[in-house]
Amino acid sequence: MVDAPLAGRVDRKSGGRLEYYGVARNGTKLVNIVVIVQYTRRTADCEYDAGTGKKVGVVTAYCKGMTKCPNWINE
Repeated sequence: MVDAPLAGRVDRKSGGRLEYYGVARNGTKLVNIVVIVQYTRRTADCEYDAGTGKKVGVVTAYCKGMTKCPNWINE
């Protein structure tokens, strides 16, 4: 679920916070996916620190427009 959006370009950027958008498909069913990446050493709230010379990386991924991703997303 995360690999496909990350293979594309950054769709939205705000400082070190990057958002990648993608679509997951299961037959005729389509789900919009959003992947949030923190491409800095620390998160904006300074709660997480990856250490000198490192980046935090993927923070979360979710299905846009729904409260829970369909089960087939995790298969």
